[in-house]
Amino acid sequence: MRTRRLFTGFLVFCLACLLQASQATYVSAQELPEEEEALDILPELPEPDIFGEEEIQPYDEDFPDEAPRRLDREGMEPGEEENRWTINIIATVKMNYLFNDSEDSFIINYRWEVNGEANAATAVIRGTADIEAEVEGFLSKWPTGECRLEVSIPKVPFEITFRRTDEERSSIRLVFRKAINEAWASKCSFTDAPGARFDTKGEAEQWLTRALKKARPPLKAIIADLADEETTTPFVINKQIISDPPLGTGEIEGTGVVTISPRL
Repeated sequence: MRTRRLFTGFLVFCLACLLQASQATYVSAQELPEEEEALDILPELPEPDIFGEEEIQPYDEDFPDEAPRRLDREGMEPGEEENRWTINIIATVKMNYLFNDSEDSFIINYRWEVNGEANAATAVIRGTADIEAEVEGFLSKWPTGECRLEVSIPKVPFEITFRRTDEERSSIRLVFRKAINEAWASKCSFTDAPGARFDTKGEAEQWLTRALKKARPPLKAIIADLADEETTTPFVINKQIISDPPLGTGEIEGTGVVTISPRL
């Protein structure tokens, strides 16, 4: 698993600390590999890929001519005034990582939000998603020091396809156009040697991607209500336990909601 390199680095260091608690040297951070252009297919999760069955095309700021129309008020055709909607999708995901041979554990709270406006019965919304990852707990902690985990995620381009299927229903398809790569870094510090540090980085992780593949209904097939007022449609990520041998396991679960508001 991708976590092995990161955890092996700080675990080896912790053993050295027990022998020489007062000595520590700075280790230069290993560079992360460049972001992948397409999502990995994870063999242990044979669920349909939420990122689309078709080949993912490069993200383009300009909408292609064949894309569904995006019309402003002046460009609307007669009868289209009722097809103006604001769409907002929010999700929170919690991952609790438990070590096999240690009482240490940590939690990562992920949160993301995407939104935009649909100006026709069929429309495409494109943008970039800011994904937050807040860590609780420690990778390791001992009387004279601790190792904290820091997780950062670059912005990810997304595409929402909105289709009004009848007077009271719509279909929503959310696709992330690039891999959601998580940069994990271990930051160790010491009370008996304030100036010493031990920092490591591992390969890109994709725990959030694994969680989103389990969303129900799938993010690419959400049926959402439409009305003269704001409507909300929930989705859930049921708890799943993912083995990460030989280090531990990750327990992941989450919730989300699609909100559609008419714009008059």
